Amino acid sequence: MTEQSGPAPVVAMLRFRLAGASGLGGAAGSDAGFAAGAERALAALGRAAGYRSGRLARAVDDPDEWVLVTEWDGPGAWRRALGGFDVKMELTPLLAHAVDAPGAFEVLVGQDGPAAPLRHHGSGLAPDAATAAPGQ
Repeated sequence: MTEQSGPAPVVAMLRFRLAGASGLGGAAGSDAGFAAGAERALAALGRAAGYRSGRLARAVDDPDEWVLVTEWDGPGAWRRALGGFDVKMELTPLLAHAVDAPGAFEVLVGQDGPAAPLRHHGSGLAPDAATAAPGQ
């Protein structure tokens, strides 16, 4: 069973790599310092309008890889949150460890539990989103 929902929420995934933090030449305690900073950033993001949920996770197979995952009401909420002073103050120091990769994804199909119906969301992307750029 499926149901139609409104506009697509956005999942923002910020990936980080702590070079050598797991003991392969990195500074002792750098992963703990990173985790504390990421926790503060997550708390700051959590105070922004349009925030739904968030998680800080470390890769099971590679402790140097981290991800900060948040869900938002839409792309506007995510972008506005990034402009908040407290978010900038807490998130900016972490960006030295950021992996350059796409980070915001619109949710097209979701399911909130094992027996819950699938929810379909309409795309908020413009038809020319893959080809348009500023000045073109």
